Amino acid sequence: METDVLFIHPGDHKKTYQDLSKEFTAVATPAWTLLLADYTRRKGYTTAIYDVNVEGWDENEANRLLSNYNPGLVVLMVYGHNPSASTQTMPAAGRIAADIKRYNRDVPIAMGGTHPSALPERTIMEEDVDYVIQGEGAYTVEGLLRCMKGKGDIKNVKGLWYRGAGGASFTSPAELINNPDEELENYAWDLLPDIRNYRAHNMHCFQDFEKSGKDDFSDVRTPYVAMNTSLGCPYSCSYCCINAVFGKPGIRYWSLERVMSWIDTLVNRYGVRNIRLDDELFLLSPARIERFCDLITERGYDLNFWVYGRVDTIRESLLKKLKKAGVNWICLGIESANEKVRQDVNKNIRRDVKHTVQMIQSHDIYVLGNYMFGLPEDNMDTMRETLEQAMDLNCEFVNFYTVMAFPGSGLYETACGNKWGLPESWGGFSQHGYDTQPLPTKYLPAGDVLKFRDEAFYKYYSNPEYQGMIGNKFGGRVKRHIEKMLDIKIRRRLIEPVTIK
Repeated sequence: METDVLFIHPGDHKKTYQDLSKEFTAVATPAWTLLLADYTRRKGYTTAIYDVNVEGWDENEANRLLSNYNPGLVVLMVYGHNPSASTQTMPAAGRIAADIKRYNRDVPIAMGGTHPSALPERTIMEEDVDYVIQGEGAYTVEGLLRCMKGKGDIKNVKGLWYRGAGGASFTSPAELINNPDEELENYAWDLLPDIRNYRAHNMHCFQDFEKSGKDDFSDVRTPYVAMNTSLGCPYSCSYCCINAVFGKPGIRYWSLERVMSWIDTLVNRYGVRNIRLDDELFLLSPARIERFCDLITERGYDLNFWVYGRVDTIRESLLKKLKKAGVNWICLGIESANEKVRQDVNKNIRRDVKHTVQMIQSHDIYVLGNYMFGLPEDNMDTMRETLEQAMDLNCEFVNFYTVMAFPGSGLYETACGNKWGLPESWGGFSQHGYDTQPLPTKYLPAGDVLKFRDEAFYKYYSNPEYQGMIGNKFGGRVKRHIEKMLDIKIRRRLIEPVTIK
């Protein structure tokens, strides 16, 4: 079998999430890889996908893949569950590239994604790859494939880094995709081995745990799809790296007719119920949201959506329609309770957070609150303030993050310029990894921030008020699941204890 392009989605769930990977994390469909795979085959190239997070990887897998697919080009798209997860995936991506080259150095490898787009020159010089794709990648991959067929000059492929005689060379920036409907027409779900291998995050299905017939609730968490209905983000928070791929803030939409065609396929062909819409700000355009809800409701589908929004983009007039359409979870980036801390990273919230959370919950929609510990202006008092806010809001689930200066973010440039402490390896950017090393603040070392986060996580989820709320809303099985989650011990390399009082 000869394949023009083999897309590999890299990852290492065990190393990234430690023992949480067994039951508590999601295994998400590789959205960007699926879009590019469909694009290339529509251009007439034979295309395949290998998802390491589902099918695994060892030193023998490279030989098997090369033998089975005989690819003319291997493309590693380095993404994760969210934009910031690209950097933590780099160790796995680098290992895969090196394994392939050990078996056959003649197989050309290109690496793209958020991290490679943010640090293309460093990536091409440090990793065992032939090319780095800077930007969205569709036009660049197509240009590379033309060259593989002898129909073009590599120097004319836009968005491409390669090794030249004098070191790293860059062609020219690639244009952004102006019409997603026509140019990124579909997701290549059919190229995945089995969509039932993908599972939703535990909290995404809390409302279904009581009707599950399995101890790990896998029967209600699968099948599962993560996908986008838009590209980019119009905001420019300095800690976020989402626009490293797109080059600048902005947002482009697929038409709702196109989005509905995807959902029709997912429901009717694959039996998918659990869907995470990965748009950085799905809840942004009221007219679009209202029409989306109407189209879903008209179809009568029983879906379980998780979507993202900002505190100041939530409109009460739409919440009833969102719930009727199956939006059961809204994720809010609350980040910090302290206004000075937020403003320092260009995160302005112009609405009362508690009122917004309660407004959402009053419509029987659950809230996933995202919080950050260790922003540059954070000290022990402001981090305690954020934890107190989280416990007061008592959201149905929270993510507590330590601040990382991810490549592609404004914070990364500031950290490099000021020589703030950054992880020595890309694995140190993983939130749940052993080597996790958050950014120090102006007042606290990294170890104090990490210890505070880990203790805050335990304090939040073991809080009797949270335990009571979660049991009342979702039942005893979810409450026991949370208790089981608290028994998972995450090992950390940094040991600088701090006590929460």
